[in-house]
Amino acid sequence: MSLDPGQRASLLGAKLRALATDLGVSCVADPVDLAGGSAIVEVDTVVALADEHTSERALGQALLLAAHSEAAHLVLFFDDASTASVAARRAAVLAPLPEVRVVVGAGSEAAEPAPLLQPVEPPPAPDGFDDLCRGAGVDPVVEHGIWRGEVLGLEVVRATDSGFETGVGRFDREASSLLHGDLPTTESLAAAADQVRARRRQGAAAHPLATLARERWLRHDLQADPGRIGLSDLTAVDPAVERAGLRAPAPAPAMGTATNGERVLVVCSAGVDTDLVPATADLVLRERPDRVLVVVPPGDILPPVEQVVARLAVPATIVGVEGGWA
Repeated sequence: MSLDPGQRASLLGAKLRALATDLGVSCVADPVDLAGGSAIVEVDTVVALADEHTSERALGQALLLAAHSEAAHLVLFFDDASTASVAARRAAVLAPLPEVRVVVGAGSEAAEPAPLLQPVEPPPAPDGFDDLCRGAGVDPVVEHGIWRGEVLGLEVVRATDSGFETGVGRFDREASSLLHGDLPTTESLAAAADQVRARRRQGAAAHPLATLARERWLRHDLQADPGRIGLSDLTAVDPAVERAGLRAPAPAPAMGTATNGERVLVVCSAGVDTDLVPATADLVLRERPDRVLVVVPPGDILPPVEQVVARLAVPATIVGVEGGWA
């Protein structure tokens, strides 16, 4: 028998209060919801318990809550040890250092940081893939070992074991295979690319092709003109984690060189992505940049986001840049 939302929230709040008390943290405020989990905001301290279904984003959610509450100290509990380990690895690049703990019985223990992410040497592009993409005005991109072709940051073709599949997203690729399987790949790719270009333009309003993966569209624009952010070059690198799908927000990273020779990690985002700073922390550990530049549309520069970016233990700046859709 499942609990109703009120009963579940009450139980999570009681569990969180007990865990905090076990650590010697006094909690007198009432618990509040934290994306399905629970949090208690005290003076200069936030204690939080991650929801088991969204725990991968709990660190970012708790950081934003702490920033909004002007609390420097954050204690975050996880039921899942592996998720806690990833959060502990990411937290190590933040200052003040969040305390990440994993629940053990009626108490908790400090989470052991997971191993650092390692750069992956990309495989060579499949034969003919580069020519196919260039012929349709599509940018070939390799990410997490998979070759894709993108138009303004939106995927329109992917290299798979069975060949080159055209379309925007998995379902579109499957539909394209069923409906246009008799067309040459060059023709189906050109049609898909033209369709995206027609919608992915300034003033295209709320059409899905204009709103999907805007962080990657922004990165594409900056790669074409890195001088807009004071860099001499800019090259896309693998995100911290693979995207869950076209509609899932995912920071789009790149490495660039400043005019003074500094190695700069550029992380593009759009909207309020709770995983922005935790994912950036992983990228800092992997890429070892001299500084970080977080780039978002001007309207997305919000005080809590600025405060969380400032917690990165390397020089970090957030700047507003208009995307090609504006």
